[in-house]
Amino acid sequence: MAPFPEEVDVFTGPHWRMKHLVGVYCEKLSKTNFSNNSDFRSFLRSLCATFKEFKMHEQIENEYIIGLLQQRCRTIYNVHSDNKLSEMLSLFEKGLKNVKNEYEQLNYAQQLKERLEEFTQDFLPHMKEEEEVFQPMLMEYFTYEELKDIKKKVIAQHSSQRRWDTMELLKGLSLWNQAEELHKVFKYSADEKVDEGPHADTASGCQNLQCGFRACCRSGE
Repeated sequence: MAPFPEEVDVFTGPHWRMKHLVGVYCEKLSKTNFSNNSDFRSFLRSLCATFKEFKMHEQIENEYIIGLLQQRCRTIYNVHSDNKLSEMLSLFEKGLKNVKNEYEQLNYAQQLKERLEEFTQDFLPHMKEEEEVFQPMLMEYFTYEELKDIKKKVIAQHSSQRRWDTMELLKGLSLWNQAEELHKVFKYSADEKVDEGPHADTASGCQNLQCGFRACCRSGE
């Protein structure tokens, strides 16, 4: 159950979708055969689509949530920056355009894994901060009716700019517990990053022993 009434919780629904997309690219990263040109290009095209959706999501939050909150309380600055998303998209597009053979694919794959890990370790805590810090601020500075209206606009924008399946959208609005479980899987909060020695391969729920993506499978490394 969400800590705030669902009809005024502006972050959980869209964030469920974003966390789901993170999980999808982590799984694909662990399974992609980077020696195979078809697999390599298919994964990069998938990443392009995913990060364009991330970019759209943050643009909606800027306009319909963060911008309004900044106007109301005048204390939030530079919450969202497009730079990282644009840099990631540029990385994917360069891979599609410039990588020509298996040797280059394998070299590129190492850089890609590092950049995705870095992005994920920043993106997930960013969403957590919005849910745990900005949502209470919204509750303080806006009326209940104002927040209901803001949420309606946020969901409408996400729905119009990406044709979400109706059941998927409803799931995103209500499955707080699943989102919380995904938080645990990624082990991303700063207070969870403690030195506990080697982590079991199955500690995060990942059963792929060959997975080289640390952000989704292990912490503390």
